[in-house]
Amino acid sequence: MSDLKPKVLVIGASGALGKAVCDVFSARHWNVLRDLRTPDGQPDSVYVDLEDEQSVAEAMAGVDIVVNTVPLNYTAERIALTTGAKLLSLAITEMSAQQGLRNQYLKASGTVVLNAGLAPGVTNLVVNDLVAHDRYWKGRITIAVPLPWNGYRGAEGIRLVHANFTTSGRHGAYSGSHDAVVISFPEPIGDTECIGWSERNDGWVQRLAAGRMVRAYCYIDNRRLNSWIVRLNKRDILGRLPLWPFLRFQRRFDAPTEEPVSIWVSLKTPEFEHSRIITCTGWYLSSAKAAEVMAAQLLNSEHLAGRGCLDSNEAFTLAELAGPLQECGIVVHDHLPEIGIHRAVPAYAGRPAAGWAPGLGERDRWSGTDTPR
Repeated sequence: MSDLKPKVLVIGASGALGKAVCDVFSARHWNVLRDLRTPDGQPDSVYVDLEDEQSVAEAMAGVDIVVNTVPLNYTAERIALTTGAKLLSLAITEMSAQQGLRNQYLKASGTVVLNAGLAPGVTNLVVNDLVAHDRYWKGRITIAVPLPWNGYRGAEGIRLVHANFTTSGRHGAYSGSHDAVVISFPEPIGDTECIGWSERNDGWVQRLAAGRMVRAYCYIDNRRLNSWIVRLNKRDILGRLPLWPFLRFQRRFDAPTEEPVSIWVSLKTPEFEHSRIITCTGWYLSSAKAAEVMAAQLLNSEHLAGRGCLDSNEAFTLAELAGPLQECGIVVHDHLPEIGIHRAVPAYAGRPAAGWAPGLGERDRWSGTDTPR
């Protein structure tokens, strides 16, 4: 490997997202080190066990940047903060864990950027751009993301999907089902039924919410499977499913898939509604490309050295990354009149959650439980 190229350590390199990250960074002329619990003897593999802090520290020594795709115990993040390293985390980071890292390492010598990549990541930059127009903090943030039928069929992807589908709490109230809406996306996706997603994390834009209402939705890009999931949700069954039916869909892919991806991000206030559409090809592939753009910016920006724990929207802006993102196929479009929430879908078959008010509109129906945070 050439010493002239920047060196990146990819943690979680054996997973679907990790493999995509390795491929994209290699194509963009980085020296890539792959973490493996059992090194395969290749010159680009290095032993890392996230339960063994010393192995993580040794692997991180001498690299220019670390990309972590594994949401486990934050060992690498803590080492980066105390050793002056730079790290990007592509996993959804819960608010409590993020705040714990911030409080524990107030005078950190390193920089850790959480919620990086595509979603979280680019979506956070778009939300940050939109909330700049909301001077009175009255807006409602809405995010709708795809769950690629092929892209999320690795073991960890399936576990993430199951964990969010079977959440037992929503917007502060108990419920066995999720909100449901129909959203009009650009073709070839079109009108699609979506259900609530990542409710307990405020759709991974916790710090940006700042008291605003957040609604995050998802859809599966296989229409037949998406329709099945929506029906299970309406019947109050989805939230009670065990993991094993999901694992039956597990499949291993040799290369990242290239399905069309559309992500809708909106901010609605009593005065206006602004929204953006993020389009790209391949969920994991585009997540890896977005990570490479952010890694290059983090590596080359002196003002980001020794900044401690940051969210992606605190480290980067949409304006500075829009050009490089577009060059790699991730495009942020302004609002199109025909794109957005088309109609609400009743989502309840059993006992409604506390705060439900029959007959009220989408905006008001959760007034009993949506309290500013």
